[in-house]
Amino acid sequence: METQACPNCGHENLSRAVFCFQCGARLDAPPIVRGIPQHRRYIEDAMRYLQGREGVLGPGLVQNLHEVRAKLPPPIDGEPVMCLSCGTLNLPQASYCVGCGTALAMPDDASPALLAPRAAARSDVGRIRENNEDRVGLWTRSGAVLALVADGMGGAAAGEEASRLAMEAIQADFLGQARGSDLLHELPDEDIVEKLRIAVRRANRAVIHRTSEHPEFQGMGTTMTLAFVRDSRAIVLHVGDSRAYLVKARQGWINQITDDHSFVEALLAAGHITREQAAIHPMRNVLYRALGQFDDTDADVYRRQLEEGDRLILCTDGLTRNISAEEIAAIACRSDEPAAIAQELVDLANARGGQDNVSVIVLVMERAEDLPPGQRPDSALFDTTEIGPYQPPAVESQERKTLELPALPSEDRQGPEKPGADDE
Repeated sequence: METQACPNCGHENLSRAVFCFQCGARLDAPPIVRGIPQHRRYIEDAMRYLQGREGVLGPGLVQNLHEVRAKLPPPIDGEPVMCLSCGTLNLPQASYCVGCGTALAMPDDASPALLAPRAAARSDVGRIRENNEDRVGLWTRSGAVLALVADGMGGAAAGEEASRLAMEAIQADFLGQARGSDLLHELPDEDIVEKLRIAVRRANRAVIHRTSEHPEFQGMGTTMTLAFVRDSRAIVLHVGDSRAYLVKARQGWINQITDDHSFVEALLAAGHITREQAAIHPMRNVLYRALGQFDDTDADVYRRQLEEGDRLILCTDGLTRNISAEEIAAIACRSDEPAAIAQELVDLANARGGQDNVSVIVLVMERAEDLPPGQRPDSALFDTTEIGPYQPPAVESQERKTLELPALPSEDRQGPEKPGADDE
């Protein structure tokens, strides 16, 4: 009997099947391209960072990266097509995404509903640290929202300084009519991307310049994950290992939009190690790309098409080291209130140890006409909350009691911090 293999999961289906019985992907779509161009670039970035640092990072890691680079397949012919719904990379000629089945070209007559996000941010010092090296920013004007999380590194004072500089640099490039904030609702997407790229480069130079003027800050840096949301579109720029997630509440799944710029993540993406090995790798928190490392550091750019009910979540690794993606999705889908989602995520991270600062921004997409007038995006700065040392809640709600999320094994919460952290 003739069969056809699924291009996504490899399951053998009957020849007359249209969708894969195992994973649901369309069988007539070209095979999935799982980020080969990005993996090649990530490995090259990691190799560049290694120059002059081989003795510090160890010969084993250097050898692993050399082996991975030698085995990478050649680049594909043409530019892969990214699905704006789930982020899967497809071959250039694909019409449907093999990850979720969505049409890759939006019909000309399509007119998605006008959406607007309700947003909230929380930044918590955690249960162990004495100061907060994270920064969050949440700004909005004329229906456009800009959200930022940054996680500083290089020691207590240096990390705090780096993330502050990064946040203030972005704010300086976007706030006020002198910076064109009154035009954000009408600029084409490509102009927005370029404006964001320039802002990230200036933030990088601000960190490098402060280091050159103050030797006590030598080695400081910061991650940055930056999201611009307008109507039904999100543009995300990313450097480091903070993350952006898209939660599809209606479909019940979560997609990690960003890729961590860590050595271990590069090895994982290239198939050299497993997810289980990555979770306990001693170098898992060493970054090969962060603001403050190189003059020419640039950000990865991601785009997503948003729908009513979607949740966009930005967070630092103080959250993701303690809470899985599946748990983030479960919490995000349980409430329509962004402040409640953000607070519950922070509380759970602290309940599981709170070894690091925890910062979260949550955006919930709703129809603009459904939002109360006082909650529609305007020219005001959204309120953000920085919480002091963790205090367990006196009374948990019944909803929290029925959560029943399992605690992570203790070894998953151990390991070295980013270079230059307080305990190194």
